[in-house]
Amino acid sequence: MKYTLLLWPHANARYRNESLRLALGELTLMLGRVAPDAQARASDALGMPAIALESAAPLPDAAIAAIRGHSLLYGLFADGGGALVPLAGREAPYLGEDLPGILKYKGKTNELFTQLLVNAALYSSDYWRAETPVQLLDPMCGRGTTLFVGVNRGWTCAGSDVQRGDLREAEQFFKRYLEYHRFKHTVERSSLTLPGRRSAPGVRFRFSDTPENFRQKHTSSLSLFELDAASVRDAFGARAYHIIACDLPYGVQHAAHGGSIERLLAQALPQWREALRPGGAVAVSFNAQTLKPDAVREAMARAGLEPLDGEPYLHFSHWVEQAVTRDLAVARRSD
Repeated sequence: MKYTLLLWPHANARYRNESLRLALGELTLMLGRVAPDAQARASDALGMPAIALESAAPLPDAAIAAIRGHSLLYGLFADGGGALVPLAGREAPYLGEDLPGILKYKGKTNELFTQLLVNAALYSSDYWRAETPVQLLDPMCGRGTTLFVGVNRGWTCAGSDVQRGDLREAEQFFKRYLEYHRFKHTVERSSLTLPGRRSAPGVRFRFSDTPENFRQKHTSSLSLFELDAASVRDAFGARAYHIIACDLPYGVQHAAHGGSIERLLAQALPQWREALRPGGAVAVSFNAQTLKPDAVREAMARAGLEPLDGEPYLHFSHWVEQAVTRDLAVARRSD
């Protein structure tokens, strides 16, 4: 059976030039879980970015559902004797497709790449077909792009950061978004207890996609707390999350006691491992011009995680601008 994936025509020329290769890597990773016998390759037969997919048997429903969550999918088509037959579009968002992209600020990571990062963690974990909503943590959430991507999957999402201003901006934006679109929700302020009689103030939103689901208490949640990345296990508890997805900052403002990004990872990764459930995965993106991929994977291994460095994990590096070449690294917690 032959299929064609048409890819999203991204407006950013820099990202568009790299998108076909990244999309193929992401799809290969996903197919390894949902359709191991399927083969994918880049295709230019239509004169537009596309991926050709072939499998011995029709794709199962689970594979089609997974492909609908691909970060760059525009549409999935079956080959109907020389004609493309529409089969599926993008996964419907829990709240709104525009949620991760509206809030603009300097240094924001492209929200479509953020979806790729989240998928890299999800399909490297054992929880890609979890019957209950995925629990997602971003330990350096900034203004919340990764969390908003998770919210649109209907997941339970939590984020932490040391920048109070960024957290406040994310909170205010999300509250306005829920109010503007008239989603039923509640907002609760609380504090998490940390060792040494410290506390981490934060806010928790509970909301639903429909009024009826809210009345029936079928809700999702988004939490934002002010704490450093090396305290997440102490704050949120052990074995609490299925996946961790994090876009590492280029500065060092998240380090508890100052220092380099390498030192930050050395401090934080053991806590991240403890916050993951067995079979969970952590995916981080970073600037490979200032932080070497091998150094990231070595730090993951020292923290007791299992770095994944085979196909297609070594092919996500891509040029962003003169001083930034973005890459990602993924590791699993096996026990």
